Order: sequence, then C-alpha cells, then structure tokens
Amino acid sequence: MIFGTRSDLSSEDASILVYTVEDQILEDPIHSRVGDEIILVTKGHGTYQIGPEGGEINPGFIGYVRSRALRSWNSESRNGSLIPISAFVIHIPENLLAGSFLQLAEASVVKSFLESLGVGGVVRAYNFERVQARVRTIVGSRGMLRIARTHALLNLLSQIEDWQVIDDKGEKELGRRDQVRLKRVYDFLDIHFRGSVRRDALARLVEMEPNSFSRFFRRSSGQSLSDYLSVIRVRHAATLLGARHRTPISQIARESGFSNQSAFNRQFRMRLGVTPREYRKRLDLEWLQP
Repeated sequence: MIFGTRSDLSSEDASILVYTVEDQILEDPIHSRVGDEIILVTKGHGTYQIGPEGGEINPGFIGYVRSRALRSWNSESRNGSLIPISAFVIHIPENLLAGSFLQLAEASVVKSFLESLGVGGVVRAYNFERVQARVRTIVGSRGMLRIARTHALLNLLSQIEDWQVIDDKGEKELGRRDQVRLKRVYDFLDIHFRGSVRRDALARLVEMEPNSFSRFFRRSSGQSLSDYLSVIRVRHAATLLGARHRTPISQIARESGFSNQSAFNRQFRMRLGVTPREYRKRLDLEWLQP
C-alpha cells in the first residue's frame, strides 16, 4: 500500500486492513493488487487512476477499486511542490467478497452494488461524514466484529447515488498493447533499481526507441521513469531505515540507488515530508510506545 503508512492492525491479526494517511505525499505507481480497495480523502488534492480512467481527488472523494484492477493515487503538484493528502484506505481480501457469502439474502444489496462497479467507481457523497464515521468504527476492531462493520460500510456505500462507474474496456486494451512490456520493465527495475538505470537499456529491453519508450512509460505508468525510480528507491530506503537502526544513513542511501546524500535527502523529504533522520526518529518513538 502507501509506503510509510502502517495499518491499524498487522496482517497477522486481521485480513481487513485500514490505513490512516495523515498529511502524506502520495506518489503511487499504477499497479494492481489482489483484493478490493476503498479510499476516502479528507484533506488535500491530487489525481487518481482506476482502470483506464482518471481524474481529480479532493476532500469528500470516495474511490472504490475492485480486485486486480489497475489503480494509482498521486498528490497534485502546485508551484513545484506536491500537496500532502490525508485519507483512509481500506484493503478488503478477495475471498471476503466472493463465493457463497454474496448469495445470501442479507448480502443481495452489496452484491448488486459490487457487480455494478465494473473495475471500480468514484463518487463525491453528500453524506461523506457518515461514511467516514463508519470507517472509524472498523479501525481497531477485531474478530467477527471487524467483518460485520466492514459489510456495514459496504452496505452504506451501496446506498449512495451518483457513482461514476468505471468499466474494464480500456483496461483490457492496455493489457493487450502494453501490459507485457510494462511488466517486463517493472520486473527489471525491481531487481536493478539500486544501480544505474539507463533509459536506452530499458528501451532496448522492450524493443522500442528511447523517445517512444519515455512516452509509453509515462502513459502506461502515470509518471516519468525518473519519478518512478525515485519512488521505489525511497520506499526501499524507508524499509531499511526501520529495519536497520544502526546502519548509517549514507550507506542506506547508496544501497537504495542514490548517488549522493543530498539527492537522497531531497527526494526522501519531498515524497515522505520528513528527512531520513527524522523518519528514523519517528519510527524509534513509535516502537517505544506500549
């Protein structure tokens, strides 16, 4: 999910995960995941992509993405700076919304709602505060109560009118034309992001001209190659900062693919809102809490 943000419970304690995003820069490469995803934006401005469609996100925005559909959430850039966003993001496992459960009479409304969405949908609801309050009841809840409250949220969402439904026609076309190439690039970058990555080499990998590759990557991923590299490098560095407390930050910068410390500090602060040193201190303080 959104890196640098922890869910309310660990994946060992719950299958439904709720992330509270507070004043964070979002730069989320377009991707798919197994399981449905719901986002409620409470502050800030940015853009979304669900399947083949995209648009603006702002306070009061609700987005629903069905399992395995492409999605991306990104902060808006104004005057050279990215705008922090606050939101709730809920991950719902695929098996909770499949099989015989949705055949029950009690689930018929939710079943019809999910079937109507295609690969997803977006809405700006008049009763956003009520939806937000329903999400808050899930946070921290455990056991069957967590499942019941999640279904209560889905039932409330199904009652909202004016959902903008997103079908999967464009997403299938993206798969036919670009998905194989894009996956090949992603797989390469997942392995080689720590080293020097040249656009020409990636273009050859997918048998394209360099300029055509740049346009292809931006169109397919929603961002430039340099921005994508910075995101996965900062994500890797954030993980190392939390796992290796005694490793010098300069070493973590090198191991994450940054050629110098100043570039690392600049990119880290721009994308997470704090310096690497401040980020590590915050993690240390969180771990000391009971």
